[in-house]
Amino acid sequence: MSLELKNIQMKVGVETYIHQTSLKLEKNTINILLGSTLAGKTTLMQIMAGLLKPTSGEIWFNEKNVTCLLYTSPSPRDR
Repeated sequence: MSLELKNIQMKVGVETYIHQTSLKLEKNTINILLGSTLAGKTTLMQIMAGLLKPTSGEIWFNEKNVTCLLYTSPSPRDR
């Protein structure tokens, strides 16, 4: 199993919260997300959880592009 973010960018208005970030998380590994205050750690985690839609980039799960699946299907979080 793997989760991969490719060139994720998050902008709101003129503010850029995440700029062209890519990472890959593999099964049976420990990953640590470090950064200073307001570096975008929480925003990145919310994007990975499908709670926020990135301005651009792709999300892959098990070698399948699931970017559009996260934000087009109705779910309880959309209510």
